[in-house]
Amino acid sequence: MGTLWKIALRNTLRHKRRTMITAAVMMVGVGAFVAFDSMLAGMDRMAIDNMEAYTVSSIKARNPAYVDDIAAAPLDKSLGDPKATIAAFAAAGLPAAPRVRFVARLSNYEDEIPVMADGVDPVLDRGVFRTGDSVVAGKWLSDSTPKTVVLGSALAKELRLKVGDSVVVSAQTLGDATNADEYLVAGIVSTPAPEINMVGLFMGLADVSALLDAPGIVTEVDGALPRAASLGAALASGDAAASKLRKALPGTRIDPISSLASDYLGIRAAKAKNAYVIMLVVLLIAAVGIVNTILMSVYSRVREIGVLRAYGMTPKDITRLFTLEGLIIGLIGSGLGVAFGALLDLWIIAGGINLDAILGNNSNMMGNIPIAGVMRGEWNPGAMVVGFAFSLLAALLAARVPARKAARLEPTEALRFV
Repeated sequence: MGTLWKIALRNTLRHKRRTMITAAVMMVGVGAFVAFDSMLAGMDRMAIDNMEAYTVSSIKARNPAYVDDIAAAPLDKSLGDPKATIAAFAAAGLPAAPRVRFVARLSNYEDEIPVMADGVDPVLDRGVFRTGDSVVAGKWLSDSTPKTVVLGSALAKELRLKVGDSVVVSAQTLGDATNADEYLVAGIVSTPAPEINMVGLFMGLADVSALLDAPGIVTEVDGALPRAASLGAALASGDAAASKLRKALPGTRIDPISSLASDYLGIRAAKAKNAYVIMLVVLLIAAVGIVNTILMSVYSRVREIGVLRAYGMTPKDITRLFTLEGLIIGLIGSGLGVAFGALLDLWIIAGGINLDAILGNNSNMMGNIPIAGVMRGEWNPGAMVVGFAFSLLAALLAARVPARKAARLEPTEALRFV
């Protein structure tokens, strides 16, 4: 076997140009797969991080009946004891903030738009969400300035509103009556979450209680988890925290980010499959190159094959010889591909990709997925292993066809070949 390796290596190096062209195709395929996987992981991490920071939080506690009828945002199915819920979050070491989510209508006295409003505790909310840090005009809510609201940037633009303007907010009360009141626009926020920008309305909890005629009402308590090293670790951490809170709060619906973002995570799985399809196509092209390289080697070395057979090599030895040549090409291409992918990963992770510069005013093309700013990739050693192994397997399978053809050559005919 050692002799076959030496002959295979010598023949591979002898045809450097053909070998390097084939290996280069494999390198691009594996490198593109590794980099693409890193970008997908980075995009997923950015989306989940922004969901936690702006829309759904890391972990959420609600009344199970409220969740069952969540489309209607039923105020009569709010949390029974929000203070005890917040205390349970605190006992688990998690910052928590109460919120009231309800359907409202916002008017600038000329036009009226339906919105999804959130009543928040101005101080506690900033310990869980980053909405208060995204004010681009005016200021965030404060207990010292009642009867004020904060609007999403696109919503304010649509209603031609600016800081200091008066608006009317109307909503259905807990008793099914319709109540309305006038408020001042305290601030305008622009976040990576399109839904907040388009229909976001934030009010203080005291103002919401008065508007809805529901003192002390809280429909959910949101908690924040420390940022984990990877998306997988973040999902696992959320599940573990949810399990702990369910024991402390029996009868309360506890949803971690893995449940709150289940729709997006389902899309993520589909995207991962597409990445493998892309790699398969590129490596199939490389496989054709390997077949061509070794087949040309067979035709250019017919007399050499005859001599090897005359010296006692069996058809199996000839098959192994040319298979080893394909394996060497595969090792070179796969190794270079992983190295190339690692370099691309390093660039994506260190420098990032500015999505705002790429998308510009077309950020709405991402739909409601909260992706904006600089996206950074994530290391995934598993993807490198898969890319290397898949590429090597493709090389081995591609080498089998010409290897068998070489093994079928009769030594007498091969020696007479000119």
